[in-house]
Amino acid sequence: MSDQVAQHYLDDAMYTFRDCKKLAEGAFAQVNDEDFFKTLDEESNSIAVNMKHMAGNMISRWTDFLTTDGEKPERNRDIEFVMLPGTSKDDILAYWEKGWKCVFDAVAPIQPEDLMRTIKIRGQDHTVIQAINRHRPG
Repeated sequence: MSDQVAQHYLDDAMYTFRDCKKLAEGAFAQVNDEDFFKTLDEESNSIAVNMKHMAGNMISRWTDFLTTDGEKPERNRDIEFVMLPGTSKDDILAYWEKGWKCVFDAVAPIQPEDLMRTIKIRGQDHTVIQAINRHRPG
């Protein structure tokens, strides 16, 4: 892969991540605080829980991205699906921002020559390209 194509891929990945974040934020900005935490039924998750889970995944996956497994041992995935009493919309939004900061801080310094490096996610080998694509929407 040429450096020019690789850099284009990295630039596009960052653009797509930013666009996805903006689109999601535009959607949940239209939801009042009560509906933000509401579930449709016992089998569904609220917008807040989905955001909490996504942020937890981003923090785990993108912290020390090139050097540690993307599934950190200290991650408590199950608690991501529990809304603790007293949690506010601002708390969830702050956690969401923390997750996205991990993504942007991890992807921004990646260089074209890093794209074929092997990293681990849940103990399985992935190239950096595969790891980025795994996180990118559609």
